[in-house]
Amino acid sequence: MAEQQTTHDWFHQTRERIEAGFARWGEICYNHPKKILLVIILFVAYVSMSLPNIRVDTSTEGFLHEDDPIRLTYDQFQREFSRDERALVLAEGDVFSLEFLQRLQKLHQALSQISQVHDVDSLVDARLVYGEDDELIIEDLLENFPQTEADVARIRERVMANPVYRKQFINDDMNLTTLVITADNYSRHIDANNPPPAEERPFITGEEMGEIVEKIDAVLAEHQAPGFVLSAAGSPHMMYLLTQILGKDMFLFSALGIASIAVILALLYRRWVMVLLPVTVSMLSTYFTVALMVFMDVPVTSSIQILPSFLLAVGVGNSVHVFTAFFQGLNRGLDKKGALGYALGHAGLAVTMTGLTTAGGLLSFITAEIKPIADFGFVTPMGIMCALFFSLVMLPALIALLPIKNKALTDESGSWYQRFLHACAWVSTTHPKRVVLVWALLVLPALVLVTQIRISHTPLYWFPADTPFRLATEKYDREMGGSTYMEFIVDTGRPQGLKDPDVQQRMAAITDYVLGLNVNTMQVGKAVSLIDITRELNQALHGNDPAYYSVPDDPELLAQEFLLYELSGDEDMQETMNEDFSKGRMTFQLPMTDAVNFPGYLDAVEEGVLKIMGDKAEVIFSGVFVMMGRTVYAMLHSTVTSYIIAFCIITPLMVFLIGSLRVGLLSMIPNIVPIIMTMGLMQLMGIKLDAFTLLIGSIALGLAVDDTIHFMHNYQRFYAQLGDARQAVFKTLRTTGQAILFTSLVLSIAFFINMFATMENLFAFGLLTGFCIVVAFLADVLLAPALVTLLAARDQRRAEQA
Repeated sequence: MAEQQTTHDWFHQTRERIEAGFARWGEICYNHPKKILLVIILFVAYVSMSLPNIRVDTSTEGFLHEDDPIRLTYDQFQREFSRDERALVLAEGDVFSLEFLQRLQKLHQALSQISQVHDVDSLVDARLVYGEDDELIIEDLLENFPQTEADVARIRERVMANPVYRKQFINDDMNLTTLVITADNYSRHIDANNPPPAEERPFITGEEMGEIVEKIDAVLAEHQAPGFVLSAAGSPHMMYLLTQILGKDMFLFSALGIASIAVILALLYRRWVMVLLPVTVSMLSTYFTVALMVFMDVPVTSSIQILPSFLLAVGVGNSVHVFTAFFQGLNRGLDKKGALGYALGHAGLAVTMTGLTTAGGLLSFITAEIKPIADFGFVTPMGIMCALFFSLVMLPALIALLPIKNKALTDESGSWYQRFLHACAWVSTTHPKRVVLVWALLVLPALVLVTQIRISHTPLYWFPADTPFRLATEKYDREMGGSTYMEFIVDTGRPQGLKDPDVQQRMAAITDYVLGLNVNTMQVGKAVSLIDITRELNQALHGNDPAYYSVPDDPELLAQEFLLYELSGDEDMQETMNEDFSKGRMTFQLPMTDAVNFPGYLDAVEEGVLKIMGDKAEVIFSGVFVMMGRTVYAMLHSTVTSYIIAFCIITPLMVFLIGSLRVGLLSMIPNIVPIIMTMGLMQLMGIKLDAFTLLIGSIALGLAVDDTIHFMHNYQRFYAQLGDARQAVFKTLRTTGQAILFTSLVLSIAFFINMFATMENLFAFGLLTGFCIVVAFLADVLLAPALVTLLAARDQRRAEQA
């Protein structure tokens, strides 16, 4: 017991020394504001010089670290073959009419002329293989463009007779055709005077893909006509729209959030400095963090898009706590210098503690396998430290420099918020057991709901149901078999190995196996590979007899067929095999679906494929679908793990910074409760736990921890002074409680504004974050006071018994 008291005294004395140091810093800021601001301005200006070099990485491969084995395999696949990400265009109407085909040809030509478009595949240039008078003919389907309706009818017959066209270029109802657009592999942004080696040439960037998407949309708008209805689908369009809409909405709603914060702060405090300075601190924190990212060559990724909202919350919260303590110093009759010293002495340590705990918790994301999440775990703590720096260095200097009237605030004891906080203190200290029971009755059902929540990741459903892109993609998945691609590389390990009939027959068996496989409602809708060419050649050389649409058993016949095909000069072969016929590419189309289903499906695919191929060749699984299938699901689970690690980091920090093991552990309860209830709301609202909502939790966790630290830190101080838990609670809520209330009110409204966004994930972002802030506030003014009251009563009973 004596050792416990000695430890408590040491923490108490250490805290007093630190707070005295913060108070002295406040006086230094008052004495030298111009020097401090000049140093900050010079430092910000220096870092800002790197802003023109900002990099945005929205590419699919950007989800993985450069040295990740899955990415290395994918990069090698792209260098050997063309990209597997394709922009898809749907053209609806009377496909087999002369007018439609004429429009289709013009559209095909216009799309082919777009810069950095490598290839466009459609009915216009679809491979047509047939035999005529013992001659093998390989040409484009519309090479001899039809002039009459009779010509069109013959083309229709050819399309219906060739299974390769089905779901690749035409749907079963023959009223929908597609154009498949493949971009260049490599970026155009290279030094022409000193080009990198071929194996190091940079791939096309997300920004360049975005430019291609914009040009595709412009071409579609130009060629749109009655009876020729055009729409766009595919992953390039999805990534472009996500970047554009999320970026625009986050900017818009961040601006609206700042405006709402300014209005509410003005109404609450009725002082222009309480509007100008908190907003300035939060905006400058965000700006400086982005500049620092660029300075350190960290790209802007999709996960960084929620950074402005997070730093807005942190910066405003810090400023409000410092300002509230500053005005309370004025209320005590202190002059401006004394009030500034009082403010930092009273709030500086608590603000620092909130920054350290929140940053420490978020650092757990830095080990994530997914690069944007790891970047989030690096950049966000850095941003928190920037906000902390500006709150404790620039803000005090500005307070000292600006002409703030040296007068106390009016008596606020009768204000609505002081009456509310007084009521919270009375209820929680008079009936602590009932308060805890009520919270338990709220949390238990939420826990039940949390057990029912399921992890899901389907970015397509972030778009509203009536979004043209989503409608087009769903139609493509339904009519054409799938808008995403899974790639296999069959590596025989020897030149001409693909001309082995046994290898090709096994590839055909693999195709049949994968087409027939259905796992978790996932099923391939179309397969394209070397096998299609082989079957077409064999049929054409046997009088176009459909009975010969197969892989021949005779190696010499197979070699002869491929020789004839090579002599034809058709480019399709380059897309399906390498130059020495040692490696072949197999492409499978699947619908966009929930990433949670990927692992089980891929496991079943790999097991069957490897069994069929045996030791005849190595099968390498690659492509965007495989890459994302192996990583998105791992990302979701590793992010959940990161939150567990975050709590493990935050808990000892809370214990150390509060200076009491029991109070530190107790303080985690009001931190956990908002997270549980927010996840319960997710289940009630049907909001899935995906990569975006998981990152939202980092904001909620940070804000919940912040308010709890402010309450517990000041409660400990007042309890040490007064020796009475009830009085300490009343005094804490009367002072710090006001700042907690105002920051919670301001920030919850700022986040709720995001509910007006068009994207479903931004709606969830606003709803869940705002709700969590409200619950965290209620937990800190009701549950936390009740818990510390019960703990103090227990200690008193033990002391009396002793």
